Amino acid sequence: MTMNEFEGGNNIAIKIPKFKYSETVHFYKEVIKLPYLGFMSESHAFQFGDATLWLDCMDNYSQQYVWLEIQTDNLKTAANYLQDNHISRRDEVEIHENSDGYWISDPCGTILRVNPGK
Repeated sequence: MTMNEFEGGNNIAIKIPKFKYSETVHFYKEVIKLPYLGFMSESHAFQFGDATLWLDCMDNYSQQYVWLEIQTDNLKTAANYLQDNHISRRDEVEIHENSDGYWISDPCGTILRVNPGK
């Protein structure tokens, strides 16, 4: 498998500490005025170019984290490729029931969701 078989996905999530959540939603909704898609799955969603930006309120976080989505046409081949390149699975970060995708992180700790391509 070659690297060109991965591509950016449709979702970006910002995991926001509870004490900064309202301010952050206000920033994207009222100051930047990104197109608001609504409150879905316990998160505020905004159109962010071709992607959806999800603002997730996290009760137990002390700082924000940005999580990204990448897609591939073959999840199993991608998993083997990532393992061969010493990239560990990070499925403990969040459970997605009824989903074929999985979690990894880059060397500096950015979380990436690997999902099937569309």
